[in-house]
Amino acid sequence: MAAIDPRLLYLDIPEMDRDHERLVAIANRISALVERPDFRAKDFAAELRELKAYTIEHFAREEAYMASIGYPGLAGHKVQHGKIIEALAALAAEGATKGARIALSLRLFTQVWLFEHISGHDGEYAKFAMAKAPR
Repeated sequence: MAAIDPRLLYLDIPEMDRDHERLVAIANRISALVERPDFRAKDFAAELRELKAYTIEHFAREEAYMASIGYPGLAGHKVQHGKIIEALAALAAEGATKGARIALSLRLFTQVWLFEHISGHDGEYAKFAMAKAPR
């Protein structure tokens, strides 16, 4: 599967774009790892830990940013973040025993999440922020 180009997900909010670039980089590494014939569960587990930890950090920064601009959709956005963290935790729990199959599921999950969440949900607060910006 082709690597995701992070530029497709830019919101024109530099701090969030940098975070999204790093999330995309992790997702791309997971995708490449899954395609390797010498797939190793311990490598997958390490990438998954990094993805989960960085996702939590990113969501905290993103929620703080949304609060700072008075984004009215913050509560709903936090619910979406919670669901993503729960899904990552479930994949991590299964990944400990099911290795490659869960790695494939994670690859699909991260790709769908990155596109749907960033271009959809995150795009909404980006539009809100741009509308509030002085011209």
